[in-house]
Formats: sequence, C-alpha cells, structure tokens
Amino acid sequence: MYLPTVRAAAATWLAGTAVALVVQGVFPEKFAATTAWGYNPGWQREIAIWNLGTLVAGTAIVAGAGDPVRAQLRGLAVLSALFGANHAAAAARSGKPGNIAWAVINGGGVVSALGALAQRKPDCRTAR
Repeated sequence: MYLPTVRAAAATWLAGTAVALVVQGVFPEKFAATTAWGYNPGWQREIAIWNLGTLVAGTAIVAGAGDPVRAQLRGLAVLSALFGANHAAAAARSGKPGNIAWAVINGGGVVSALGALAQRKPDCRTAR
C-alpha cells in the first residue's frame, strides 16, 4: 500500500488547487454549467482568488522555503490584494457599501502584510 509523505500529499493537494484555480478563473461559465449552483462571476472569482492565495502560501511551505509564517503571510497578502481588487471593481460598478467596505478592509490587510514582510527581524517567537 502506497503511503505518500506529508510533503507529497500536500503537493498533490496543491496540484488539485491549481486545477481548480484554472477552472474557476478561466472557465467559470463552462464549469458552472456542470453544477447545481450555476454561474455567479463574483463568487467564482472569489473562489479562484482563494485558490491562488492557497497556492502561494502552500507552495512556499511545501518547498521548505524559510519561515512558514512568512510564507503564509505572503499568501494572505495575495488574497487581500485580489479580494480588494474584486470588491473595488464591484463597488465601482454598483456603489454597494459592502463592496466599498471590503475593498478598504482588504487594502488594510495588504498594507499590514507588506509592512510585516518588509521587516528583516525575526518574530519574537523564533528569536529564542
């Protein structure tokens, strides 16, 4: 019986996430036609964005690239940037307050993440 390593299982899961990113991000209408949920471009973009953020963080963690917390924060910054852009575009079209609020909130997330990532000093938990 084949038992994958944790790293191999995570890499396989990330490959599936990459496929889902392409399907939801590039072919959302074709995919929607095969489901009971139907087509909803705003939500399908959000799903594609989650997939991309997961890939950014997960790939760095699986590759063993440095601090896993920094890798996760890079993924979260990608999420906030793309969610913010999605909400800003929707707000520009609709003027809906929820889209405006979440565009601003995600912008704050990007600023916070980039500020933390720009620092070269280690987190106090890893400095011991």
